[in-house]
Amino acid sequence: MIDFGTIKDKIKNIKINRLFYNNKFVAVFSIVTSFVIWIAMASNSSESIPMIISDIPVDIVLSDSAVKDGLRIFSGQDITARVEVTGNRLTVGQLTKNDIQVTAPQAASTIMSPGNYTLELAAKKVGLIKDYNIVSDVKPSVITVMVDRYRETEFTIEPEIEFTAKPGCFVGNTVLSTNSVVLSGPETEISKIKKVVVKKNISGEVSDPITLKLPIIMYDAYGQAITSKTITSTHNEIDLNIPVLTKKEVNIVPSFTNVPSGINMLGDYKNIIKASPSKLEIAGPQSEISGLNTLNLEPIDFTSLDIKNNKIILPINLPQNCRSLNNIYSADISVDMSVFKEKIVNINRFSFLNAPSNKKVNVYNNNLNVKIIGPQKSLNNLKSSDIVAQIDLQNKNENINSMEVPIKLKIENYNDLWTNEDYFVNINLTD
Repeated sequence: MIDFGTIKDKIKNIKINRLFYNNKFVAVFSIVTSFVIWIAMASNSSESIPMIISDIPVDIVLSDSAVKDGLRIFSGQDITARVEVTGNRLTVGQLTKNDIQVTAPQAASTIMSPGNYTLELAAKKVGLIKDYNIVSDVKPSVITVMVDRYRETEFTIEPEIEFTAKPGCFVGNTVLSTNSVVLSGPETEISKIKKVVVKKNISGEVSDPITLKLPIIMYDAYGQAITSKTITSTHNEIDLNIPVLTKKEVNIVPSFTNVPSGINMLGDYKNIIKASPSKLEIAGPQSEISGLNTLNLEPIDFTSLDIKNNKIILPINLPQNCRSLNNIYSADISVDMSVFKEKIVNINRFSFLNAPSNKKVNVYNNNLNVKIIGPQKSLNNLKSSDIVAQIDLQNKNENINSMEVPIKLKIENYNDLWTNEDYFVNINLTD
């Protein structure tokens, strides 16, 4: 009779035996077996091995009354400690600094007022792993901590920059990126600070703007610099700028637009123009003013002037980064219009530009009185027929029969006459 159970066992044995002829299987099997054996031996081994646990933070706890009194630790709390432990290899191999707590047990009962305190350190187990021993004192065994009340105070930053400006230069006010800082830290140390400065000694003669980034320096009442690791500042470095500019005197020169071609403002009539001030002392970067000899004001519309209206106030626009040393930033321009005269002329010549082809244009009043300004000689010879009133109908609505329109006076035969007023006439459009 066939025994099928025996046959199955033989087949399984054959397959398992074949696995042990596979090199990869044998290698993996050996590693796993060795690891299991090592864990078993390490767990059951009575041999105790030492290990150093380092970088353990020190936990310092103040009493509730000390905290309510405003006390806090400013130095010493960042110290880390180390201890030696022993245990079996598997246990100590799992330990980290989080499994041990280092404290200063007497801190809560000792620290009651500001000062420096020497505290003894102790270590205890706090993690889940307990099967080991702490066999040495904490290293370091004692630490010194600084305890004080917190204080913050705002100080004005005082620039102390020593330099010599090159002759002919103007030195402007020192500009800081911030004018004050807030210093915070132990009350005892903050109270020692008398002033906060930025300081620099620049050698040689300076002719260009000074731009620096400087650290703040704290000084006590005796002029000694204060160095402290417990004081913090809202700004550790300050950007500083001191304008060192070249001085130069320049002329104020008025200019005009819409000047009749027969009026030479730079020739026959140059003496009728006065600017106050006529010169201005300015300061600016050498690159900006090296070739600058005049300051041109905004152009004056000459046709806006007449016998009564002959004074204008104009702003003085300086080049970039330049300043007026006189603190003058506008000029009074006076034009002596007494050399010119006025004449009222009745005109009756009208011309139309861009008139609709299907419309006839008429002026309601066929004559108009206009004021003409200019030299007396030209005015004496001026006739009504020398003036044409031009009316431009471009873009006018030709469906409107009657309207008021501006006119432009064209003076023929004379190039030294003008008008400074606006005139309008009423016109009528018919088919």
